[in-house]
Amino acid sequence: MSVRRRCATLASALALTSPACGVTATAGMPKCEPSQRLGIVAQSVPGAAYLPCIAEMPPGWSSESFDVDGDGTRFSLRSDRSDRPVDVELAATCDVGTATPVAPRDEGVRTYLLTESVSPRYAGRFYDVFVDGCVTYEFDFARGPHIALIDELLRAVHLYPRRQLRQELHDQLGIRLDP
Repeated sequence: MSVRRRCATLASALALTSPACGVTATAGMPKCEPSQRLGIVAQSVPGAAYLPCIAEMPPGWSSESFDVDGDGTRFSLRSDRSDRPVDVELAATCDVGTATPVAPRDEGVRTYLLTESVSPRYAGRFYDVFVDGCVTYEFDFARGPHIALIDELLRAVHLYPRRQLRQELHDQLGIRLDP
């Protein structure tokens, strides 16, 4: 079944209307709970073992965008202490290049950090790599508040296990999430 068809099937089952799974919104970020939005995120990268979601938005943070299509999911978050957003993207693959391995964020996940600049701004990317998927977090913070902002970002965005979502959507809504 094609990605567009899977998205359309899930969207219909969840009573959402979004052409070819192209959902764009400035609110309603995918929360870390079995939900319609997280189901749509899952269908954007079929087979991804984990899905990015918002556990709890830290004080002073807000969502700027949310976009889902057949190529993945993208959303942006902004802190009131930063002049630039953080872009988060779920894709089927990513190239970590020369990024350095760091402590993994979850079991079954390999986490990397690529620092592109440390002065005058702290900029770079985190990568969470797992079976059939990757989440990239692109950040660019002013020096000073950057340590707290990175910590808040990594506490806000969690990785929701696809297998758990599959079971919960089936049990709670009678929906089958493929694969």
